Amino acid sequence: MKLDAEGKSVFAGQEVVSAARIDNLARALGSTSAAGTARLAPFFGPTVAGETQFVEVLGLDLSRALLGGLTYEWTRPFHRDETVNITVFIDKVFDKGSSRFGVVVAEFHDSDGDLIQRQSSTFIERKAA
Repeated sequence: MKLDAEGKSVFAGQEVVSAARIDNLARALGSTSAAGTARLAPFFGPTVAGETQFVEVLGLDLSRALLGGLTYEWTRPFHRDETVNITVFIDKVFDKGSSRFGVVVAEFHDSDGDLIQRQSSTFIERKAA
């Protein structure tokens, strides 16, 4: 993991929170509250731009890494078929003990610029021996 990745942009663009995406997620969850839950987390922030982009920017060695934490902050659920503006960036990179930590933040804003959701994903990479 690259220490100098801190502050770098991973993705900036728009996505549609399609009704089909929400319905598919709700079916996969399969619980009585699935329809509501699907409107809360239709995306995993670090992979919005594809599965490899944040890995490349962060310089993450997946053979020595794991997801160490995931937090969400919401102001409201996503609406079906709304277009959202998304920014994904490397918020922090730091060492602690024999591991390196990288925090990837994804922010989702509506067309008025109001924050809908902020995700913070912490990846931990064991340092090479």
